[in-house]
Amino acid sequence: MPGAEISANITDVTISVLANSVFIISMLLIIMVSACFLGRYIVLTKKLVFSSLGVLLVVVLENVIFNMIITDDVSTESLVITNYITNGFIFIYAFVFYLFAHKEKRIRRAIESVICLYLFTLYIATMSQTTAIYFLGGTEKEFERIFLVDFITGDIWLLIEVQAFVITAALFALVYFGFYRPKKMFIIPVPYRIFFIIWILIFTIVPFYPALLPSDRITTGERYSFMSIMFAIGINLLGLIAPVFMIVFSTERALRSKNKYQETYLAAELEYINQYKKQQTETRAFRHDIKNNLAVTQMMMDEGHIEEAREHIKDMLGNVSSLSQKYATGDDMLDIIISMKADRMEELGISFSLDGVADGGLKMKPMDMCSIFANALDNAIEAASECETPLISVNIKRTDKFFIIKIANSATAKADIGKLLSSSGYTSKNDKEHHGFGLMNIRRTVEDYNGVLKAESADNTFTLSVMMPRERK
Repeated sequence: MPGAEISANITDVTISVLANSVFIISMLLIIMVSACFLGRYIVLTKKLVFSSLGVLLVVVLENVIFNMIITDDVSTESLVITNYITNGFIFIYAFVFYLFAHKEKRIRRAIESVICLYLFTLYIATMSQTTAIYFLGGTEKEFERIFLVDFITGDIWLLIEVQAFVITAALFALVYFGFYRPKKMFIIPVPYRIFFIIWILIFTIVPFYPALLPSDRITTGERYSFMSIMFAIGINLLGLIAPVFMIVFSTERALRSKNKYQETYLAAELEYINQYKKQQTETRAFRHDIKNNLAVTQMMMDEGHIEEAREHIKDMLGNVSSLSQKYATGDDMLDIIISMKADRMEELGISFSLDGVADGGLKMKPMDMCSIFANALDNAIEAASECETPLISVNIKRTDKFFIIKIANSATAKADIGKLLSSSGYTSKNDKEHHGFGLMNIRRTVEDYNGVLKAESADNTFTLSVMMPRERK
């Protein structure tokens, strides 16, 4: 019947559109998961997002070529082979997509992302298919009907693809609006990643146990029924418990780091208030005494005591100098951060120097200032304190478009700049659980302001350069 044939064609086209949409959303989801939970260096631009639609072009071209070659009735085996070929081409396209998405170790990260994409799409497909089989009764007959008789066609496959699309779109929305857009980067430590792999292996092997039982112990119907139950329930548990467990622990770790910067910010604000009150008190006292001091100076000069008058003026100038701020960078928050860290350097016997001014200030949020410069100075203090001749210097230069703040410190050995600035969480410190992401966080904050972070290392020195635009777009 023509009506039934048209309806079937519409169903098949809808299945194809949904399947391709799931793949495209999955490609973007892997990118965001890599950035938010694995610490990969990724910039998701509009151009990159639109390029993911190239998957549709690959599929269309493949279908055109397939229809030109095969004109007779298509068998299930031909559909299976065509499906594998199509998947091969779109995964190749995905590899190229990930090459442009990653900003470091492109080939390695692209291979890693394609593997993750394959496992994720396999998981979503398996979960959707086995859940459908489970609700259809979980019999051998249903297995054969879905995978042999009606492969990727008909109402059952439409429901399977709708389920896969809804789950993938929901995960995409969760990660995008809950983590990527608000820039909540909760890096999952390596031990938890290993745990997740073990979890996957368990739930990959265990559901196949009924298939390994001898036929004299279990009937074919019971075998498929058990497998459908274990797949449908077990795989759903796989997708819920392990990721939630890892995200909770990673979130706790990230919040501890965030609290550290909040404490630094609050301490800086308190220090600023205390210094302001102290300066106001000293200024009022100076104003109270200045009239009498000037009168005494005038009297000395009138009586011919010129040298005494000069000494008295010198003392007054010293008092005026003491009222001036010790460290002036042109940015109030940076002044306070440097003053706090300079006190710490003095306690540790570290020589410190400051040169240059950022006229007009850096125009950054106080918390971001702490995230960048408090973190950078803490790293410099820790490195310099291990040297025989500990030195730290801050140099501020201005160009037509940028402020360049260089923080240099003495070091005991040459650092691996590539690893330090990578997103792998590399650290040379013993406490690897709570270190290794400092420079990565600094770089992300700098880039939020369209700035640039650079690092240089020699045998005895390490220099971190922060380039911040003078005008915000």
